[in-house]
Amino acid sequence: MAGAQDVVERSMSINAKFLPRLKAAVEQNALLRIGWTGSGEEVPKNGEVGLCPGIPEGARIKALGKLGSWTSPFGAGGKFNVEGEVGSFFGAYNSGSTVTSTGFIGRCGGFMMQEGTLIGSDGADTDLGMFMSDGTVFVQGQVGARLGNGMNGGLIIIQGDVEEDAGIGMKGGRIVIEGRCPTPPHGIRLRPIKAKELKDINALLSEHDAVLSDDALCLEPSDEVGFEVQSNHVSSGDLSTIGLVPMDEHPLIENHPVDTVAFIPGTDDESPAILLPIPILPRIPDGTLLRTEDNNSGRLTRIQSQPFLVHLNPRPIDIVLLNLQTLCDLKTTAPSVAGVCLDVDSLPSMNPEEFDGLLVAIRTLMTSQSPIMSIQGISRIQSHHQSSAYHEVQAAISRIEDGSGTPEASTLPIMGRSKKKELDKTSVITALEFGFTSDAHDIIVARCAGADFVVTEPPMLEIEDIEYWLQGLTIDLQNTLRNLGLDSIDILQRSHLRALDHDTASVSGLRMSGYERPLPHWFAR
Repeated sequence: MAGAQDVVERSMSINAKFLPRLKAAVEQNALLRIGWTGSGEEVPKNGEVGLCPGIPEGARIKALGKLGSWTSPFGAGGKFNVEGEVGSFFGAYNSGSTVTSTGFIGRCGGFMMQEGTLIGSDGADTDLGMFMSDGTVFVQGQVGARLGNGMNGGLIIIQGDVEEDAGIGMKGGRIVIEGRCPTPPHGIRLRPIKAKELKDINALLSEHDAVLSDDALCLEPSDEVGFEVQSNHVSSGDLSTIGLVPMDEHPLIENHPVDTVAFIPGTDDESPAILLPIPILPRIPDGTLLRTEDNNSGRLTRIQSQPFLVHLNPRPIDIVLLNLQTLCDLKTTAPSVAGVCLDVDSLPSMNPEEFDGLLVAIRTLMTSQSPIMSIQGISRIQSHHQSSAYHEVQAAISRIEDGSGTPEASTLPIMGRSKKKELDKTSVITALEFGFTSDAHDIIVARCAGADFVVTEPPMLEIEDIEYWLQGLTIDLQNTLRNLGLDSIDILQRSHLRALDHDTASVSGLRMSGYERPLPHWFAR
């Protein structure tokens, strides 16, 4: 039985072979086939993931076999037909393609569809059409629970029975069902289909040789007032109660050269790494802020060389944050950035095979072997580190403000233990995302605790203020390191840290200032 790495390599090989041929195939109106030899002999695929992402308008691809997760995602107008079963997230983030399957479709088919069509002939698993905003889903056969979960628009047509909670959380669009439908959840109205709706839908289905009867039912959002309860648990502290003390080194003289550079490695020794002039990745919503005419004036030197973590409009040196919404733009952004960072907490839970499928699709759409990172809440750090090692991502970032209220000081031993247990002998680096604007002291404390860099927001979203902040951070980092007697940030150790009060020593395991040892309970078994 093939291992997961073999499946990933096969999948990447198929994408590398077929996608460069799409342009010529579109010009010649040719059909590309996956699962057949050149002479037409059948060689069905078995479990390949992330196949053929971002197929363009006019492209036609036909596949044979049992395909895995994230098949034909991010479609931009082509046609992809599977003769056989297909796994989870089939046609996810579709923005104009037509994807069809003659067999069963795994969970989250048509996830986050923007437009286009998804067709299935043998039923589908749970969460079909989840979060779709436009387009059409047509499935014949039994469909699992939570059909149209959270959909905002578009049309879902089911000829068959559906399981419980159909339409749960939907805010727009319609679900038409010809078959058994349990009582809909709160906020969803079930009504008979109207004559005009039936006529329009049957005109749509005529090209698929299907007809909907007049006893079909329609689900849509009701006019009831909805309520949203948002949790706002934040961390109970910062790093100001942790001090920095020198070891045996003498302070360095003023202007002594100090190395503050950090690297985010590429996928292998020959792949490009991302250079961070200081070990920080500033996070901003829109990279357009960084694209100004002043960038050529010589005044914004730090901003020109400093990579940022941005949601939208990244520069070539930036890293784009891929969350539930920004993945919609992956086909445009992936080829033009230095790296990507997956916000795992914003996406549906995925098993290893499904996560492999997403990574294959992302890697295929990127033009180089640039770093891929993931970010997740600190309360799930052990499983996050396990996943990062298993999938061989380049960096695992732990978000402190994840709703758990975990104080910053306690994250230091949490990260240290997990890193030693799960990432030892791997090339995965680690980072912390703070919920406050970091200063030089915070960055050095995080480095001492084992974080390779930190993610934080600038104090203000004005370009001059960001430039001033970066310059000040650089100077403060250098001066602090000189005071510690260190000429490189890589020399920092956990032994440079001291807890300045009893509570900090209690949760962090650091040596308490004056006592010069960790508190006794850290030695208990």
